[in-house]
Amino acid sequence: MNFKSYKMKNYNIHFMQTKKFKTISISFRFKKEKTRGDAVYASILQEVLKAGSNKYKNINDYFRARLDLYNPLINISMSNFGKDRTFLINGKFANEKYTEEGMNKKTIEFIFDILYNPKAENGKFDEKTFDICRHDYVEILKSAKDDPFKYAIDRLWEEMDIFDFKLLSNEEAISLAQKMTSKDLYNYYKKLFTENSLDIFVVGDFKEDEIKEIIDTNVKGDFKPNVQSVSIDYDKIEEKDEIVEQIQTSQSQLTMGFKFKGLTDFERKYVAIFFSSILGGGWSSKLFQTVREKNSLCYSIGANRSLSHNTLLVYASIDEKNHDKTLELIKKEFASMKDGDFTQKHIDRVRQLYYNSLLEIEDNQTLVMNNFIDVVFSNNDDIEERRKNVAKVTKEDIVKFSSKVYLEVVYFLKGVNDEKI
Repeated sequence: MNFKSYKMKNYNIHFMQTKKFKTISISFRFKKEKTRGDAVYASILQEVLKAGSNKYKNINDYFRARLDLYNPLINISMSNFGKDRTFLINGKFANEKYTEEGMNKKTIEFIFDILYNPKAENGKFDEKTFDICRHDYVEILKSAKDDPFKYAIDRLWEEMDIFDFKLLSNEEAISLAQKMTSKDLYNYYKKLFTENSLDIFVVGDFKEDEIKEIIDTNVKGDFKPNVQSVSIDYDKIEEKDEIVEQIQTSQSQLTMGFKFKGLTDFERKYVAIFFSSILGGGWSSKLFQTVREKNSLCYSIGANRSLSHNTLLVYASIDEKNHDKTLELIKKEFASMKDGDFTQKHIDRVRQLYYNSLLEIEDNQTLVMNNFIDVVFSNNDDIEERRKNVAKVTKEDIVKFSSKVYLEVVYFLKGVNDEKI
């Protein structure tokens, strides 16, 4: 991957040139270490900023301005890597080579306007905009159990000791949001420019000096130095008693939280992929074949790993009566990984799927950008290095990795009918 990085006065710019796409992608990354309750403020802030800026009197003016710029795609969200939380603004817009001269500058300045000129006055956000965004956020939290699968995963995550603090429960997050004022949120917003680092990434076919000047002219803030993101490791892991919660629904959700301990960099980046995929990645995985196909105990089952948090989450949608047998079989298949009870065919399938995913990255500008950011932020390998390294993974590596995976939490969201509640 060929890219250039520039250290500016107190932030960084990263450029990646490619003629493969007719659009230019830009990503603003404000990063700092997570704090308790941070997600509540960031979640509401991203919606407030999406509502437009002071430059436009109403929403119609705002969207008309976007159309004049060939309707750039702009997304505001947040992401997590290890102990870091990143508040980000992503934009993708038509390259002026295919529209008209000067549009790159106008579009980037439009994005900066959203960032630096939100609907605010006298040290607080517009009350109507703030109230709507806060209300919507609270309603989403209140209706969390309407999606039992997502709720169970969120609760499992809450019960796992990942950070140096206890994650907020839904009830705590709702309470914090309801007590928040537009002034509180505006004060949090201002900290974006004083407590975070800032890295700006640009991918496309453009004149670097020109884009660098546009960005530097518009950036404001006293940013902190950037520290490269690192994955979380654990000194001690102890299995807890199973946590059971009831919910009025026909299906139950059995979830299990595992942690990786003492991994090498190669194991974390590559061997973990094979372990999680062979165990619970799709229809050919051991869990799917044993629990669903052979024993018909679940509606769905699988496993997801988190590279930065060194965790593996196993989930199964089941009937309440199948809890004990399903849990027994999952633990049995997990133990079988340590015994090497899987074939070369399993390994070859995962390797081929990984190769295919790398080909997809090269043909998708958003994936190119995400991969670019991972290389800079997280010390991830570039695509060619990943191809070489994934080819090196052996069955012995996977068996050895299995001894470094530990079960910490079993969370069971027990579906019951009205008569049982």
